[in-house]
Amino acid sequence: MEFSKRSLVIFGLGWLTSIALVGLIAGYYYIEYQNLLAKLEEYKGQVMRVNICINYEGWNGTIVWHNGTLVLAGCDLLSATKRVAVVNYTYWQSMQASFVDAINNIWNNGTHYWMWYRWTNNGWDYGPVGADRYILSPNETVMWRYEKPQY
Repeated sequence: MEFSKRSLVIFGLGWLTSIALVGLIAGYYYIEYQNLLAKLEEYKGQVMRVNICINYEGWNGTIVWHNGTLVLAGCDLLSATKRVAVVNYTYWQSMQASFVDAINNIWNNGTHYWMWYRWTNNGWDYGPVGADRYILSPNETVMWRYEKPQY
C-alpha cells in the first residue's frame, strides 16, 4: 500500500499535535502537583496527626483505632473525637467542662461510663481534665474506654 505525500503530512501533523497535547497535559498536572506540595508545606504547622482508640470493652469488647487522625494544631480531645465518632455530651457550667454521655450511640448507664486515657511512658493514665479542656499534642495517643470506673 502506497501512501501519498499528503497522507504522510497529515499523519505527521496529527502525531505532533498529539505529542504536544500530552506534553501540555503533563505540564499542567506537574504544576498542580507542585502547587499542592507548596500548600501542604504552608499548612504543615497548622495541622497535626493524633491516634484515637475507642474501646467498647464494657459493651461488646470491640476496639477501634483511628490512627493518624488529622486535626488542627491546638485541637482539644472532644473536638478530635467528634471527627471520628458521633459524640453526645453535656457541658457543665459549674465544672466548666463537658461530660461525654455517649460515643457512637453507646450511652453511659448506672454502671458503665466513657472514660478517657492518654498513653504515657508508664502506660495508660486517666485523663487529668475534661476532654474539651485537654489540648492534644502532635502524634499523641488517647483512648476512650466504656468501662465500670475504678473509683
